Amino acid sequence: MKIRVIPSIIFLLGCILLPNGLVQAEDENKVQLLVVHKDQKGEVSTQSSDKDEGKFEVLSVPSKDVPGTLTKLNNKENIEYAEVDQLVYTQAAAPNDTYFNNQSQDFQVMNVLEAWENYEPSEEVTVAIVDSGIDLKHPELRSRLVEGKNFINEEEPPVDRSGHGTHVAGLVGAVTNNQMGIASAAKKVKLLPVKVFEGRTTYMSTVIKGIRYAADNGADVINLSLGSYSNMQALEDAIDYAVEKGALVVGAAGNDDEHAVLYPATYPNVLAVGSVDSTTLTKSTFSNYGETVDVSAPGTNIFSTWMGGYESLDGTSMSTAIVSSVSSMVKQQYPFLKGMQVKDVLESSTTSLPEVDRLGTGLINAEEALNYVQTKNRLYGLTSVETAVEISKNGWPSLEEKELTIGGKKLNGSFVILASGDSFPDSLAASPLGSHLDSPILLVKNNRLSESVKEELKRLNPSHVLMIGGGNAISHEVENEIKNLSIETNRIFGVNRYETAVAINDAIPYTTNKAFVVSGQNYPDALSVASYSGSMQYPVLFVQKESVPQSVRTYMKENEISKTYVIGGQGVLSNKVVDNLPGHFRIYGVDRYETNFKVHQTFISEDSDSLYFATGGKFPDALSISPLAARTDSPVVLVDRNNNLNLKKTIHLLTNRNNYHILGGPGALSVKKAWEIDQYMMNQ
Repeated sequence: MKIRVIPSIIFLLGCILLPNGLVQAEDENKVQLLVVHKDQKGEVSTQSSDKDEGKFEVLSVPSKDVPGTLTKLNNKENIEYAEVDQLVYTQAAAPNDTYFNNQSQDFQVMNVLEAWENYEPSEEVTVAIVDSGIDLKHPELRSRLVEGKNFINEEEPPVDRSGHGTHVAGLVGAVTNNQMGIASAAKKVKLLPVKVFEGRTTYMSTVIKGIRYAADNGADVINLSLGSYSNMQALEDAIDYAVEKGALVVGAAGNDDEHAVLYPATYPNVLAVGSVDSTTLTKSTFSNYGETVDVSAPGTNIFSTWMGGYESLDGTSMSTAIVSSVSSMVKQQYPFLKGMQVKDVLESSTTSLPEVDRLGTGLINAEEALNYVQTKNRLYGLTSVETAVEISKNGWPSLEEKELTIGGKKLNGSFVILASGDSFPDSLAASPLGSHLDSPILLVKNNRLSESVKEELKRLNPSHVLMIGGGNAISHEVENEIKNLSIETNRIFGVNRYETAVAINDAIPYTTNKAFVVSGQNYPDALSVASYSGSMQYPVLFVQKESVPQSVRTYMKENEISKTYVIGGQGVLSNKVVDNLPGHFRIYGVDRYETNFKVHQTFISEDSDSLYFATGGKFPDALSISPLAARTDSPVVLVDRNNNLNLKKTIHLLTNRNNYHILGGPGALSVKKAWEIDQYMMNQ
């Protein structure tokens, strides 16, 4: 008989189904090759941390072409060797816990063993078991316990007399790999017993006290394998209180097989868990379901600790405890995550269950959860060259036909811009050209045309590649490689960086009397205006700190430039230079990051709906995104790895943008920094 107690909270014992045997198919007709390039002596890199970038390259070729491709590659002078890449197999081993065979199916469908391969807990995590207490002497749990509280009888310790809380606690944090009992997904979690039940029901006021106690006593995760169909404002207030303290609250959907979700799970700030059967990957027969369920986990025939031993139970209580354990893994690995961010990670990394309706985004996937923290909202590749390729793929499904005149020669067709990823001056001047042509900017590093760039050129199939700069910026060998792809090449260059910028601007039919003026001796200020120069179609002109090159003076005169936006302070461009510029208006801050903020403050458009975040310590990523950012009027925010003051100010300034992307991998912007950005975006 189902028990429903309206004004009180009930335990949730029930069942549900999970996804099983999920395999990602690989293209069996392709073979991966590893290419190792020879070092080029005497080259100077502007990015010492990227000195090996381009040395190792991976490409995929049809299996029938492998012998010929290897022969061709190994005969090239600039290649040390090429060989077939080999598969490495995971050594994930099942734990030696006595009864793990009773759990193996559940762990398999959630990819827990695979997750353990990359699971390196960096900090302890405390999970509050707000329940019937815990068997304080259980050998699987006692070493994990921290002092808790009994809200039923405050004179007694939080001892479990019904078994429910002990069962939940084992799923959350039983000692794994100890040659006895069971395993839990998370390792070395602290269990905070908060007893709010004696029997099967309790008052909501008691649960509210338990939640607030857990939040006040350092709980990172609060497990609520309980619920009621009745709401109380005080309950929602307690949940919000815990969330504001940074805790993740995990709640059970209910066990009545109804299109309804219990309180507090139905609150938006709670990670609501439904149940599936891991043997059939279908909804557990008992599980509640509905639009406010967030995720699902195994809940049918779940084996765990019991008073003095072990027992199998069904219920969303069990599913919830398992999700709390996987959540603890994520929090241990990435302790800088707030509770609501962990909720986002778990929801966004599930395995889809197409046959299961209204049980959230899918089945918890522990391996993908750990991976998702690394990759959320990132546009990136292994190197800056690969990141530029990914930006191109993301922004340009195809190219449009355009017209361009270079040195009196009219070109018609589709265009891709190729710039140096080693030296900034020529490359940064290309931003408005990319915007004018609606063309991606791809990069060359170490005077090599990477295989990934070749493949992207083949995909885009442009009629013209515009190479920015002379032979020192992009070698004639690279030019010949492009011609071998049956693509016409054209160079835009001058005798120096200043004249190259002028040559680029001469190719664009501007209809403005305004221009950006930036230092040609460093890149940050040019990055700050790159997307704006494209969207507003203002030329970017380079000058020296103490002088304006004659080519720039001539350009301004011939194009009747009467308004100049000078980017950077006196340490970058002297007053003597600025005073001689027509209609000058200086925009600057104490450093490149405050200058970036001031630029956004001056030019931001209300029409943009996205933000791009790029490191301010290097130029390629912010350069590569500039044409795409210009097309969508999306600001490019330069990020300081050591200070978030201007980052916060800029995000606050751009309050109506909800979408964002991180440019580059963790080497460019760390995982922690990326999630700091995420937190600021959530709180704007």
